[in-house]
Amino acid sequence: MTIGKVHTATEVGRNDPTHTEEHRILIVGKVAAKEQERLLRRFDVATANITKAAEHIERELSVPVESKASLNVASEIRAHSRSLDSKAVDFVRERINSGDDLSVSAVLGAPSYLSGLSDEMRTVLTRQWHERQNPALVQRLTLMRATLDKLNTDAGKVFIEMEKAVGADPSKVRNIGAAHEAAQAALRIEPTV
Repeated sequence: MTIGKVHTATEVGRNDPTHTEEHRILIVGKVAAKEQERLLRRFDVATANITKAAEHIERELSVPVESKASLNVASEIRAHSRSLDSKAVDFVRERINSGDDLSVSAVLGAPSYLSGLSDEMRTVLTRQWHERQNPALVQRLTLMRATLDKLNTDAGKVFIEMEKAVGADPSKVRNIGAAHEAAQAALRIEPTV
C-alpha cells in the first residue's frame, strides 16, 4: 500500500502539464522518502518483536531439567549412565526418544559429570528433551525464524520498488533536490539597507 502511494504520485505528476520530469521526480522522491521511512520502521518493529519472542522461546527450550526421581533411583540411573562410558549419550537419547521423563530428568537434572556426560553434551541433550516435550513451541520458533528471514529479504526489496515507483534512483533525486535548493537560494533577494 505504501509503495502504491508512490506509484499514484508518479502517475499524478506525469499527468500534470505544469511539472517538468525533474520536478515530478523531486516531488515524488520526497513522498517516496517519507513512505520508505514509514515502511522500514514497520519492518524494524516487526523484526524486533519477533526476535524478542524467539529469544524467549530459545530460553524456554534451554532451561535446566529438574530431577523428578527419588534420590536413590536418580543416583542409580546416573551411575548406570556413567558406567556406559561413550555410550552414555546414546542411552540418554534413547530415553529422550521413548519419553522416559524419570530417567531423562535423573541424568540431565544433575551435574553432567555424575552421569558421564560433558557439559556441552548435557546442554545439547537438554535442548533435545525440551524440543521433544514441546513440539508446538519448536514449530513456533521455526515459523518465527522463517518470518525473520523473509522480513530481512523483503526489507531490501523496498529500496528497489521505491526506485521503480519514483522512476529515478536516489542519487538522481538528491542531485535534482540539490540543484533545486541552489536555484531557490539564488532567487532569494536579500534586502538592502
